[in-house]
Amino acid sequence: MYKLTRLVTLADPASAPALADDIRALAAAYSVSRQLVAPTLPGSHFGGDLIAHFAFDDAAQCAAFDTALAPLLAVPTVVSVDGVAYQSGAGGRSDPGLANGVYRVLLLSVDEGTDPALVERFEAETRMMPHYIPAIRNWQLSRFDTATGARRWTHVWEQEYADAAGLMGPYMMHPYHWARIDRWFDPECPDHIVDARLCHSFCAMQASVL
Repeated sequence: MYKLTRLVTLADPASAPALADDIRALAAAYSVSRQLVAPTLPGSHFGGDLIAHFAFDDAAQCAAFDTALAPLLAVPTVVSVDGVAYQSGAGGRSDPGLANGVYRVLLLSVDEGTDPALVERFEAETRMMPHYIPAIRNWQLSRFDTATGARRWTHVWEQEYADAAGLMGPYMMHPYHWARIDRWFDPECPDHIVDARLCHSFCAMQASVL
């Protein structure tokens, strides 16, 4: 499966619903059945005002829709867009029927020139998070194909939760998170490999998209 995610920052966040309607109409015209277009929730960090996330059967469909979407995001009301196009990576689902939950996406950029073995170790430890943190209901870690925005985003870490409290509490504050994962992000730690600029964004969802 191929995916496209765009985090859209607007000059006026109040315009998010109208833009969301336009994006949904475009997705309907392209028969995109698996999508999530929703305003971000408070607590997002460089996560934009609107999340637009889509899944496709192949790369050609993804590229065609991306081309059609671009004009909607190239208007004066859009301040910036961070995002990636990517093929689905390793993931898991403990609650595939999750409804009325929260979708969270983290865009991150591993430093260029990082030893591939270190990158694989970072990925392996990230993929272990759901094993220790049951608040993560569904998840997926992917490498990018193309990226746009403030950084050359290299990874997309997606999760779904029953509610925002599961993300902000059991996930963010879990010992595995701060003892094993945070060191990759901490510039004062010898294991640091991830750029300090991150896109941490989350929104409400009606049904699982992972």
